[in-house]
Amino acid sequence: MKTNFTQALVLTSTLLFLQSCAVSSSTAQPEAEADLKPGQGSSGNSFVVLHDGTIQHYKSLKLVTGIFSSPHLLADAKTKIPASDVCAYQNEDHFALSQQNLVNGRRSKSAVESLPGFAVRIATGKLNIYSHKYYNGSGTSEELFIQVGNEGAILAYKPGLLNDILKDHPEAFNFFNSRKKIAPVSKKLLATAELFNKAPLISRN
Repeated sequence: MKTNFTQALVLTSTLLFLQSCAVSSSTAQPEAEADLKPGQGSSGNSFVVLHDGTIQHYKSLKLVTGIFSSPHLLADAKTKIPASDVCAYQNEDHFALSQQNLVNGRRSKSAVESLPGFAVRIATGKLNIYSHKYYNGSGTSEELFIQVGNEGAILAYKPGLLNDILKDHPEAFNFFNSRKKIAPVSKKLLATAELFNKAPLISRN
């Protein structure tokens, strides 16, 4: 009973989270994706969300990149899944979603640690953080995105936007605005998100 409830809850949040993916009545229920830590999946807990909203589960899901083949996912060591078919996916390394879910983000056809143009979730909770890494011609650049909960828009990170989110969480707000230099920016955002996600909301009303 508890397992069914958890799966139903996860399905609801996942489908709301992937707003640009259509919801199919025949969609399979994803397994406890919301309980996974960023960058950590588990054997048998890999899945792919297709553009029609269908969720397909696999025992293993590997990201394949190389000079002689276009980046794709290889499911259960035999099934090739083109990047163009995927809206989001979870494997043992990370949870990632297509750039079509990102608001005001840079469009990219290159890949660094995910499928081309996909953003990887690096923090999860009340405040989610996504990292979109891409080749800039001479090296690697990183664009960060923030999202409140699983239903909010995934917006390009800006200090003012994050400050507005943090305003009712003094500890996270003060840490983010401290003069302590932390590089890269993603490291400071991760620490801020950790404080925000564990802190109770303090109303100013």
